[in-house]
Amino acid sequence: MITFRKHDTATCPDCGSSLVYGTKEESSGWKVFYECNDRCGFEQMTGWVKLSEVDHRDELQKHAREMGERWAGP
Repeated sequence: MITFRKHDTATCPDCGSSLVYGTKEESSGWKVFYECNDRCGFEQMTGWVKLSEVDHRDELQKHAREMGERWAGP
């Protein structure tokens, strides 16, 4: 199960609503996903964070948040 968090500035490229992001733990790291908070249909696996890149879950969330900056408004 993926728990999603609202991104502060990222907006959906399809409808303009806010985006949420979540991580899914795998054996060697985490997959990062972004979805439209209004469920317009936009969803994307945005990237991967390796176990070796983070020491704490807070660092994981920081990496995941940064991956959404490409959809951040001006």
